[in-house]
Amino acid sequence: MSRRVKIDMTELIGYRKTYRLRIAIPGRKSIAVTFPYEVVEREARGKGLTVGEFLDRFQAVCEYDSFEGVLYRFEQIEAEVGGGKRQ
Repeated sequence: MSRRVKIDMTELIGYRKTYRLRIAIPGRKSIAVTFPYEVVEREARGKGLTVGEFLDRFQAVCEYDSFEGVLYRFEQIEAEVGGGKRQ
């Protein structure tokens, strides 16, 4: 028997800052969102990187499906074949 548990995120969130959504490229189905600098800085520091190195080596991954909300994670960029970014 499975039971759904609703978590009150307001108790887990240490900081809260709002950002407006914007159309990334007019005429395309893409919305841009901005991450707080402190979030990226903390992730970079945790991996022993500067923010610039982190931005070159990691990408934001958006996960969504049948759960409420959206989850963003940072994932290392895989080497691309044919002259793209390499590790």
